[in-house]
Amino acid sequence: MAAQGFLLIASFILLLMILARPLGTALATMINDAPLPGLASIERGLWRAAGIRSQEMNWYQYLFAILLFNALGLLVLFTLLMFQGSLPLNPQHLPGLSWDLA
Repeated sequence: MAAQGFLLIASFILLLMILARPLGTALATMINDAPLPGLASIERGLWRAAGIRSQEMNWYQYLFAILLFNALGLLVLFTLLMFQGSLPLNPQHLPGLSWDLA
């Protein structure tokens, strides 16, 4: 059992050492705001599909985006807690919460 744990930790360290250089280079490229080689067209397509523009937000747009994101997250969590009893992957068959507890 100890040998298996040692091999698992050693394999994680080896994988980390192998991936450190390429992932560090990619991260440094992204931080310097340069496109990753070979992925620029995919990145532009994803940005266009998500509606991301290259101009910066002012404080009002940023505040609205943060409040909208938090409100949507609250709504999703509230819905999950309310309908917990009817959702799949509920092995203990816990019932959904009432609206005042959710």
